Amino acid sequence: MKTIINTLLVLCLSTIVTTTFAQKKKAVQKTIFTEFPGNIEISKNTLRNTLVAKPGQTVNVPFNDKFNFSGKVVSNEMKYSDLQSMIIRSDKYPNTLFQLSRITDKKDGKVSYVGRIINNEALEVYEIKNYMADNYSLQRIDLDRILQDCSY
Repeated sequence: MKTIINTLLVLCLSTIVTTTFAQKKKAVQKTIFTEFPGNIEISKNTLRNTLVAKPGQTVNVPFNDKFNFSGKVVSNEMKYSDLQSMIIRSDKYPNTLFQLSRITDKKDGKVSYVGRIINNEALEVYEIKNYMADNYSLQRIDLDRILQDCSY
């Protein structure tokens, strides 16, 4: 009888311990770009010049006087005749990537740029927006205002 009770006790304890270790800790999210404004104008030339960098090369992308994104080019490839994409890993901000793409319209040859600066541990993202003709800006998106907390 004692053997059955001891076996059940060990089984219950192992179930409790397994359940306790299976709980995941919530990732701590942080703000990275709070010292920069929510909207930063970008020169089309800055975007064009950035896309000439080769993989492995260290680049500095001057968005404005106070915000320079520097890092190593992870990839830069021409996916199709009308799409070129590159990724830069930041030296200053750990786990932060700048993705930039140039899209050429096949009908009229017009070039446009899209991209974003992302960090999977951050509460904000910057996205490149085209707001008038050839004028571009980086707009900060505060994820904690958009995404709902689903950890409960």
